[in-house]
Amino acid sequence: MKKFGFFLQVIALSALMLTFLSCEEDPQLPDNLVAFESAQLGFTSDEDELIININFSRSTANQGSITVNFEANGIVYGDDFTTSPQATGNTITIPVVAGASQVSFTISKTESVLLDGDESVTFSISNVVNGLVVGETTQLVLSFAEILAEQAIMNINGGGPTYPNKVFIDLSANRQTAVDRTSWDLGFFMGDDFRVTLNSSVTMMARAIDKTDLNAVNAADTVDFDDVMIVGANSSIEAMAWIDDPAGDLAKTAIASISVTASENKVYIVNRGASNPPSDPSQPIPSRGWKKIRIIRNGNGYTLQHADIAATSFQEIQITKDSQFNFRYISFENGVVNVEPAKARWDIAWTGFTNSTNFGAGFIPYYFQDIILQSRNGVETAELLITNAGTYEAFQESNLTGVTWLTTQIGIGAKWRSGGGPGSAPAVRSDRFYLVKDVDGNIYKLRFTALTQNGERGRPQIEFALVKKG
Repeated sequence: MKKFGFFLQVIALSALMLTFLSCEEDPQLPDNLVAFESAQLGFTSDEDELIININFSRSTANQGSITVNFEANGIVYGDDFTTSPQATGNTITIPVVAGASQVSFTISKTESVLLDGDESVTFSISNVVNGLVVGETTQLVLSFAEILAEQAIMNINGGGPTYPNKVFIDLSANRQTAVDRTSWDLGFFMGDDFRVTLNSSVTMMARAIDKTDLNAVNAADTVDFDDVMIVGANSSIEAMAWIDDPAGDLAKTAIASISVTASENKVYIVNRGASNPPSDPSQPIPSRGWKKIRIIRNGNGYTLQHADIAATSFQEIQITKDSQFNFRYISFENGVVNVEPAKARWDIAWTGFTNSTNFGAGFIPYYFQDIILQSRNGVETAELLITNAGTYEAFQESNLTGVTWLTTQIGIGAKWRSGGGPGSAPAVRSDRFYLVKDVDGNIYKLRFTALTQNGERGRPQIEFALVKKG
């Protein structure tokens, strides 16, 4: 298969232009700041361990270590909790390798520990490796109970200008979960229906053919598919049928509902889309390749059959339904993998996304960067223009009357920013803010305060505050 979407060419050209300009002017880089992802987190009763992330504003060229001190309140290290790396006294030393843009440590509850919920540990960044500078969020208070965040500023860890991560955000918990967007291929719905989604963050497409025997499918069944199964300006109206509905309607996925009658489930040819762009912008963006797949039901779960196009045998992956999640995910290489958090533990997600656009002849698949999706597990959003709703600062519970709520997963979408296409630099729209109602009925006001950090795209910032408790 030989074609990439037009959007890949745009990304590569933009990266080359940025490299040329940076080499020409060679400006002094701003400080590389080190900070916790948030200043407050909750460690809930049903969690045994928690990963604490410390982010850098860009990759570091140096190696060494970061030192974190901690003070425990109502809880004892070793008896009630431990860390990895292990602490010496009240100090945790975390190694840093050259090229890293993040480090982390894990805190674990000891087996059978009984807690009251009023315990806490305060972590403080004390020393950093050469070339890094301690940023603003240098202290994290970890409560051993669920929290309800009143207000916060969050730097979203999208991973930088190649936007390698999809980031799931739980506003009430003040928590974000960044996942490599190339780490999965398909999502399997955990609700009553039997639906399968594509990884929209890497421009995956799927097209049915009139066969049900995977071993009987070969390259002859895919003639010219690489010419038409593409995302970007060279795509077609017909190609909209080969991506999932951008609005998130599960009745409009590229892969049809999985029938209880096995013979009705067709083989699909899957374009796996593109990998993350390489750090060297002069290098081409690699394709993730093609697969042939077939999915059948297995009791109350799924069986995925998959193989390379030319293969004469296939592999199977079994997926069991789990009601704690919206979807469970698989990788063709690694089987079942963890991607999104449990359905009650995320509200919105920042990501690159296969959306649609109209250049005048009808809607075609098109890749958008900096998209905000909302969970399909009952989360609702609303967009408020300052000219009608007043300012973000002044908005309060009494202003909620008459708000129009949206359940489409692109309720926020790309509307929070302007530009970003050929010939226009992206920017945050300052004339609007948003409301997010989570599954517990908590309503937050939210605004975007930065599209970049130190001029680097892929690290946006949001501010949010609780308007009404559910």
